[in-house]
Amino acid sequence: MKNYLVPFLLNQSGSVIYYFTLASTDLSLAVLLSNSLTFLFTLLTGKLLGEDIGGKQATTGMLLIIVGVTLCVASTVIMER
Repeated sequence: MKNYLVPFLLNQSGSVIYYFTLASTDLSLAVLLSNSLTFLFTLLTGKLLGEDIGGKQATTGMLLIIVGVTLCVASTVIMER
């Protein structure tokens, strides 16, 4: 039971944070962040659990996700000024 409770609570807390963030931010930015960062966190979690995440291609993909999200957030911040 304990082995299932911690991941379940972690998953549910992520859902709660997602809905609060969705209500308080620009929708186009929130959807972009949640979809792209889901992939990133899945790969990082797999790496922490000792799984093979795909080598250089997966690392390059993670870096491209980070760069893309950074550019989108930066452009939104600049547009709001």
